Amino acid sequence: MYRLKSIKLYFFSILKLFFLSIRNFYFRSNFYNKKLTTFVPDRIIYSPSTYLSASLTTISNDFYKITNIAPKLLWKTSVNDKLKFENLHSFLWLTRLDRKNSKIITKEIIKSWIDIFFNYEPNTWEMEITARRIIAWSSNTDLTLENSDKVYKEKFFSSLIKQSNFLSKNLNNLFYEPSKIICCAAIILSGMMFRENDSNYKIGIKELEKVINNYFDENGFPKSRNPEEVFICIKYLILIREWFKEAQKPIPDFLNKIIYKCGNCYAMLSCTNKQFPLFNGATEINHKYYDSFLKILKYKFNNEKHEIANLVKIKKKRLEFFIDCGNPPSNNFAKHYQAGCLSFELISNKQKVICNSGYGKYLSPKLTSLSRSTAAHSTLYLNDTSSCIFQKNKSINKVYGSSLVQKHKIINKNYTEDKDFYSITASHNGYEKKFGCIHTRSIKILKKEDKIFGQDDLKKIKNYSNSLIYFVRFHIYPDIKIVKTKARNSILISLPNGEGWLLQSKTNNFAIEKNIFLGNKNKIINNESVFISGNINEEITSIKWIIERVN
Repeated sequence: MYRLKSIKLYFFSILKLFFLSIRNFYFRSNFYNKKLTTFVPDRIIYSPSTYLSASLTTISNDFYKITNIAPKLLWKTSVNDKLKFENLHSFLWLTRLDRKNSKIITKEIIKSWIDIFFNYEPNTWEMEITARRIIAWSSNTDLTLENSDKVYKEKFFSSLIKQSNFLSKNLNNLFYEPSKIICCAAIILSGMMFRENDSNYKIGIKELEKVINNYFDENGFPKSRNPEEVFICIKYLILIREWFKEAQKPIPDFLNKIIYKCGNCYAMLSCTNKQFPLFNGATEINHKYYDSFLKILKYKFNNEKHEIANLVKIKKKRLEFFIDCGNPPSNNFAKHYQAGCLSFELISNKQKVICNSGYGKYLSPKLTSLSRSTAAHSTLYLNDTSSCIFQKNKSINKVYGSSLVQKHKIINKNYTEDKDFYSITASHNGYEKKFGCIHTRSIKILKKEDKIFGQDDLKKIKNYSNSLIYFVRFHIYPDIKIVKTKARNSILISLPNGEGWLLQSKTNNFAIEKNIFLGNKNKIINNESVFISGNINEEITSIKWIIERVN
C-alpha cells in the first residue's frame, strides 16, 4: 500500500516539477516582470515604526560589516550558505544599523540590490525572503528613503510594488504556513503604505484569516506541533496588530483571538533559561529580548495548563520538565517534523541538562535528514529504527515536503498529580508493525525533592523471529561535564552553574558516546550522549532509570 502511494506521489512530483520549471521560465520573462509593476506611487501614507520590525531579528550590528564592503560585493554570498544568504537578502539587519552614519551607504546598498535583482530571480525572490525584505525596507524609511532623489525614490517604490504583487499572486503556491503568515504580513503592509494598493491590503487580511483557521488548533498551537513555529507566528501576528494600531485601522477580531491563544502557548513553552524545548523540528530560540519587547508593548500572556498540543510540562521551583506525548502531524504540516515520540528535556536552575539534538535545517540536507531520526532525541528506539518512517525520494520531498510514509500513534496517555508526585504515562505503537512491540514510558517526579523516576517498558504483542536490541538515549546539553562511575550503572553530571546530578539505573549499565548538537542555527556543536542498551528476550522488558540532584 505504501509502495503504491509512493509511486503515485512520485508520478505527480515529476509532473509538478515540470510545471515548476515552466513557471520559473515564465517568471524570468520580461512579459511577467513588466506585468508585476502595476503602478508607481509617489508617496507613502503610512510608514511603520522601526522598533516594531526590530523584534524580528537578533542579528548584530556588524553581521555583514557592510560599511567595509562595496555594495556589489555583498551579493557574492553563496546561496549554499543558506542562513547567511537569507539574512542578507531579507535586509532585517537594517534595524541594527547606526541611524546617524549609515544613511548614504544604506541607499547605495539598496540601489545596488535593485539594479541587480529588480527582475525575478528564484533564490533572492524566494517568497519568505521577499516578504521580510518588504517589511525591512518599509520599516526603515529613515535609512532607505529619507532625503533621496527622484530617480532613486521611483526605483525604490517600483521595486516594493513589484515584490508585493509577486507575493499576492503566488501566495497560494506556498505550502508552509509560517511562511504564508510572513507573506500575508508583507502584503498587508504594502497595502497600508500606498493608497493605490488597497486591494493588497484586503487580500492580505483575507488570506491571513484563512491561514489561521487552517493552521492552528483550538488552543492556538500550530498543527505542526513545532515550538519554534509558535515563536515565528506570534512575532508576525503581533507585528501586524501593531501596524493596525499605528495606522489607526480596525483590528480584526480573528487576529485578537489568535494572538491571545498563541500567546498563551508561548507562555507555556517559555522557560527560565529563556529557550524553547527542541521538539518536532525546533531549533534553539532565545526569547529573552522578545520578552522585553512584549513587556514594552504591554502584552502579558499566562498559561497554567500542564499540557498543550500533547506537550506536557511540569514546573517546580528549580526544575522544568517537558515530554512529547503526541502523534505526528498530518503531512500538510510535517515539513520539519522529527521522530521524537516520548522524548523529554530537563532544565534545572536555568540550565538545560537533558536535551534533544535539535534540527539541522540550516546546516546541510544530510544533517537535516539525520536529525529527523529517533536517535536524535532523548527517548527509546529499537534496532536503529525510528518510530516514524520518512519519505526518502528527493523529487517527492521537493514538491510535497518531508512526508511520512509510516506514522506511530499514541495509544495511551495519562497525567496525574497527588501530594507526592507528578506522574505521566504514555504508549505508542511505532514499533508494532515491524517488531511487534509497544513502547510505554512512565515518568514520576517527586514534589519535595528534585528526583525523577523513569521507566521504559517494551511489551511484545506479536512474534518477531530476529534479535531485538533497544537503546534508551539521554542527550546531554553542550558544555556539561559527565563521568561514568566505577559501578558503570550511574553517570555524574556537572553543570556549569555548579550543580551536580546523578543519572543511574538498577537494570542496566551506561555507556557514553560523542555526539553532535544541531540546535544552533549557525554551527554544529559537539556534545555527548549517554545510553542504555540491551536485548529484548521477555514478553515485557523494563528499563528503569533515575535522575536526581546530588548537591
